[in-house]
Amino acid sequence: MSYDEHKLPCLYLLWPESLLSAPPSAVLPAGYVVRPYAAGDDDALRHLYGLENWAMPDEEWRDYKDRILPDGLFLILHADTNTLAATAGAVHNPNPGRYYFPFGGEVGYLIVHPEHRGRRLGYQVSAMVVRRFISARYASIRVCVQGFRSAAIKTYLRLGFTPFLYTEDVSSRWQRICGQVGRPFEPERWPRPNNGIYPTADTAALK
Repeated sequence: MSYDEHKLPCLYLLWPESLLSAPPSAVLPAGYVVRPYAAGDDDALRHLYGLENWAMPDEEWRDYKDRILPDGLFLILHADTNTLAATAGAVHNPNPGRYYFPFGGEVGYLIVHPEHRGRRLGYQVSAMVVRRFISARYASIRVCVQGFRSAAIKTYLRLGFTPFLYTEDVSSRWQRICGQVGRPFEPERWPRPNNGIYPTADTAALK
């Protein structure tokens, strides 16, 4: 089978239940500040999304904002220029298409501006999203990422997310991806589905 990750479905990673009591820390590097979304930010956000070919029609953009938790869309700004450097959102999305995650939340549209990469801003803004979910008592937190986005995958793995092995083919993809990003392939430790329903990140579904 061909493994061109540009043509394959996105991969899921889940936040372990064991880490729900230990939210990740978020410490910005010098020269950056963070604040939640405010009216008037739409153009800057949509421009940044467009840099990754994530341009959204108006209806899709409104739907995204409607599903964001209050104060759950984070903007990291470059302090000197007050320009948008990175963003990600805490999205209520229990049913993304393949599996049902009861009261599930998803890290949405993580992106770092090309001029500000290499400063761990993606890690920090993702950590803020996870902390927001945990503060809202979400027990099911995940990300969905395309397999060719190595930088994002390394960020999520470093943060603490674990691959969700929902098919044997996905397991094979992760074996290859782990080799590419320099991470151990540990399928015996990673979650698997349970009858198409996956309520938390650590359950008997590992059986």
